Amino acid sequence: MGSGSGSGSGSGFMPLISTDWSLPASTEQYLCDRVTLQSDVWISSISPISPTGTHHQVLMVGTATPGNPLPPDGVTTCDSSLTEPSLYASGVGTSELDLPVGVAIHLQAGQQLFLNLHLFNASDSPISGTSGVTYMPIDPSDVQHEAGVVLAGKAQGLEVDVGMNKQQTGTCTTNAGTTIFAAAPHMHLLGTYMTATYTPPNGGTPVTLIDQPYSFDAQKYIMQSPEVVTEAGGKYTITCTYDNETGSPVYFGESTTDEMCFALTMVYPPPPQVECTK
Repeated sequence: MGSGSGSGSGSGFMPLISTDWSLPASTEQYLCDRVTLQSDVWISSISPISPTGTHHQVLMVGTATPGNPLPPDGVTTCDSSLTEPSLYASGVGTSELDLPVGVAIHLQAGQQLFLNLHLFNASDSPISGTSGVTYMPIDPSDVQHEAGVVLAGKAQGLEVDVGMNKQQTGTCTTNAGTTIFAAAPHMHLLGTYMTATYTPPNGGTPVTLIDQPYSFDAQKYIMQSPEVVTEAGGKYTITCTYDNETGSPVYFGESTTDEMCFALTMVYPPPPQVECTK
């Protein structure tokens, strides 16, 4: 069941979009929930609803154009396709994200929220829950910048060989004038460490955004202080380290038993592309 509005809680957070689900034992599934907004929404803080079984979720927004209407509202089974600009992403253990002062996510009346939800039940019993996103509103007069998310890392060609401390690296080229203010690691069960660095063009000094051990159960955003402003031709490099004792190589994929290598990177202004991968 989707929801595009609702009453606030005692903390001041309000429901933005949520989906009820249930999974049989030892199964996984993608659900997609679409809700068309009836009024503008300005977001200063955003927080996932992630009960056990929520592997990750990506919140996107769609806008109808002439000859290209939006799909109907409602919940459907789907796949991992990220077909619209992303606003926010979370993994297991991702906590509340407070945007910097003067920065907000802006959603407009008539746009359609699109929640892509990956569910995974590793237990031998059925489970159920409600997953989604809540938010803290902000007065638009207090906003100077609008924010969005980039999935930066490696997808095509990712292969984790058998053994310890196996690394995969993704590098992409930045545009000018994007401010990075937060980043969170996202790998699957084999991940042990992540580094994410931005290197300015022409031999500039690299800036470290993430450099820490990785836990699948604690994929938390790291606020950047100072914030990082990219230049045209800069390099954003994500290096993921894995311990693979499965006996076989593991490749990029959506299942929790596959692997990924992404830094979920919050930026302003909103990026023109969803992914920055190579």
